[in-house]
Amino acid sequence: MPTSSPAAQPNPVEESRVTTNTGTLRITQARIRWPVLIGSATMIIAISIWAIVAPEQAGSFIGGAVSWVSETFGWYFVLLAGVVVAFALYLAFSANGRTKLGPDHSKPQFNMFTWASMLFAAGIGIDLMFFAVAEPIAQYVGPPSGEAETIEAARQAIVWTLFHYGPVGWGMYAILGAAFAYFAYRRNLPLNIRSLLSPIFGRRVEGWTGHTFDILSILGTIFGISVTLGIGVVQLSYGMHILFGTPTTLACRSHLLCSRLLWRQSQRYLG
Repeated sequence: MPTSSPAAQPNPVEESRVTTNTGTLRITQARIRWPVLIGSATMIIAISIWAIVAPEQAGSFIGGAVSWVSETFGWYFVLLAGVVVAFALYLAFSANGRTKLGPDHSKPQFNMFTWASMLFAAGIGIDLMFFAVAEPIAQYVGPPSGEAETIEAARQAIVWTLFHYGPVGWGMYAILGAAFAYFAYRRNLPLNIRSLLSPIFGRRVEGWTGHTFDILSILGTIFGISVTLGIGVVQLSYGMHILFGTPTTLACRSHLLCSRLLWRQSQRYLG
């Protein structure tokens, strides 16, 4: 009696192994982690509905929270950014920099120029197009410290712009991207935050510790991408208004947003 190949059989649960300080940890890879899906979806929908129904209240609360975090932990962010850049340089120039982010026999699919171009376009393409001028001007008009619209404010504006979009930002991208690639393509673990933390938390990543980290990472990713997507839609809407005289209403921007989402989904489907 013929049997199907193992690749064709359903495999709802897979298992991977990762070596920790306490031994070898077996991580179960379920196709759907329902606590993560339900928890993240519930919070995303709730926050979205709140922002739609009460935009002024939501804007005031979120703006206040951002201001509090910036004023309270701004020093920590700057310090962490310096540590990340130093750690990225250490990894790049030490023996660890020669570690392949995949199997030992693997070869790069793209050359360095193509790969760097994709990283640049996907990482800060829209942000750079929008903030290349807006960021220095915003920092010049409202600097974090000192008097606005002065020579010192202009110097600070360039410094903070380079801080956001220069080596510091790319150091953060490099560390997180390398960690994801190492655990996903060399250790064959799921492409999520809990895999990166498995050597630290051990078996706890299979419980609510791992679920919590995954939910927080999903929220940060979704709302971070939504900001970039919103900036791109506003920029496109205003550009079409200048070129073709189209309206810049909320309905027009909503149509552009839906069209862009459908286009992106079709690209993912077609590969």
